[in-house]
Amino acid sequence: MKTVKYFIIALLLPLFGCTTHLEEINVNPNATDKVPTPYILTYVQRDLATVVYDVWNSGRQSSLICQHWSQRNYTSEDRYQFRRETSNAFYRSIYIRLQSCQDIINLNTNEATKEMMGTYYGDNDMQIATAMLLKVWGIQLMAETFGDVPYIEANKGAEVLLPKYDKQSDLFPKLLADVDDAIARLKRSERGWEFGDVMYDGDIDSWIKFANSLKLRLLLRMSNVKADWKSAAKAINVNELFSSVGDRAGIQYVSAGAPNEAPLYNGFISRNDFTYTKQFMGLLMGKDDTDKGFANPFKGIVDPRINMYIGSVNVSQNRFTGMPYGMSDAATSSFASANSSSLINLRTSPRPYLISANAFVTFLDYPTVCFMLSEVYDWDKTWFEKGLKASLQQWNVADNGFVNSVMAVFDAAGAEKKKEIVITQKYIHLLGQSFEAWSEYRRTGYPLSLVKPGEVSNNGVTFVTVNDTKGEICPRLLYDSNEYKINKTNVEAAAASIGGDTYATKLWWAKK
Repeated sequence: MKTVKYFIIALLLPLFGCTTHLEEINVNPNATDKVPTPYILTYVQRDLATVVYDVWNSGRQSSLICQHWSQRNYTSEDRYQFRRETSNAFYRSIYIRLQSCQDIINLNTNEATKEMMGTYYGDNDMQIATAMLLKVWGIQLMAETFGDVPYIEANKGAEVLLPKYDKQSDLFPKLLADVDDAIARLKRSERGWEFGDVMYDGDIDSWIKFANSLKLRLLLRMSNVKADWKSAAKAINVNELFSSVGDRAGIQYVSAGAPNEAPLYNGFISRNDFTYTKQFMGLLMGKDDTDKGFANPFKGIVDPRINMYIGSVNVSQNRFTGMPYGMSDAATSSFASANSSSLINLRTSPRPYLISANAFVTFLDYPTVCFMLSEVYDWDKTWFEKGLKASLQQWNVADNGFVNSVMAVFDAAGAEKKKEIVITQKYIHLLGQSFEAWSEYRRTGYPLSLVKPGEVSNNGVTFVTVNDTKGEICPRLLYDSNEYKINKTNVEAAAASIGGDTYATKLWWAKK
């Protein structure tokens, strides 16, 4: 009714010759153009976690591609027939959240607002730095999903309506420089967030650890294409990296019901679309895969994380069978029917932790840092063992001799085998961080348990893709199709730069 009233007044005022204050009528007295930045921060932290790790963007894209899990009924995405509306929405959704990061930066740099923001909500430099780090995290994800993406000209509003796509070879060094800028800002700050920081509760030291751990990850991702990556990684102060499982970056969800429930939870309320792959379960259970011809480096060693991954109900009912990856709908249905008593059912009560309402969604964590440091120091045994122990601690499972068994295999291995062992254990740990698991596979080629197009998935059934990836695990997703209408010149230039907007195009950092 207020809108109608204001419209009528606006029409009548000129009749009475009163036209000098119309702009005031169009201003909502209950709104503010100086939104408190802590509220923006809470929104962007939570929403990045929710958008990236839900059953659409993670569930029907990266979790399938990295073969942590498979679909139980309709397997189109398993076979690389991805829904364009899903990847389109993912592309747009990330940039929307990154705009909120930019809003925090703008409010802390604009002369009209920065004093207020710094006075009430924490040091300006600190606010800018934390927003920059979330932007870097998000843009790295985008670049590793699509290829060249807008960054320098992105999120500038009316100033740049059609942003150019940054080449990955330029983008990753720029991201590193921005992380260094953020670290410098954090180190000269004295006040963290007064409230609103649901990741670290305003603790500046924790943000510095996140920044350096993110920097380490960026450097490793360039290990195939930058000769100096290792020296740069060794230059990072280890004491300023994550040092315990409590340091991990991410969001702790609370209970069922929006906005407090973890993103995978809702996808299993009325549906039962996903389960773990046969290939992942075989890896965890210490079995070779004779269908593919995979020799498990941990043969005979049962991974204790399996109980946490599948949940107590599946353990008690002896359900340890995973779904063979990449089969047709008909073959999948037939397998599910034939193995109904042993096939893992994630829609149980109580649910496995990963899909529970109060799960923790991880952006980056300490076990991953340990595995990265093992690689930095030429597959260092000490850091690898720390990573194994930390992973068990983070997943809340008992060792029961598992670490000693794995370390015995590690000690007996040559250099390349050590690499396989470390990266495969990282892959196992990264359940729930599927985009990272997918990126690490593309960078390293491990684990070898993943079924490639053309290989046998189960009992003579071959993994045949709908969209050709030239025999490779899907290297990337396609650009948002709307960009070809809105930002045509720039997206076409990006497609040409990376070698074509196809599922088969290998990204710059993933090339050997």
